Amino acid sequence: MYFASTTGEAMSREDAERVIGEFDGDGDGTLGFGDFVRMVDGGGGDGREFDGDLRRAFEMFEEDKGEGCITPRGLQRMLVRLGDRKSLDECTAMIRPFDLDGDGVLDFPEFQRMMN
Repeated sequence: MYFASTTGEAMSREDAERVIGEFDGDGDGTLGFGDFVRMVDGGGGDGREFDGDLRRAFEMFEEDKGEGCITPRGLQRMLVRLGDRKSLDECTAMIRPFDLDGDGVLDFPEFQRMMN
């Protein structure tokens, strides 16, 4: 079985487990949202590389690819994939503080602000 990395490349189960182990802050064998943020932030390099990594991370959370926003359902779906089950209401509450225009979703600039 293969998994997709944050860059969209195929990743073996062993590689996925290694990455999870590297960023799993509480040792539960899953990546929570905070672990994911640390993983994306840990890319290092210059700002352009980080922006590219951040864009790819944003795209992973889009419910419909190319939609340009992260919905509560898209956030919920990705968190489940990372092993962090949240209700739709919890995902809505996670988005709310960063939803600057009040439309109920995160666009890329709002996502960037949240990650910084």
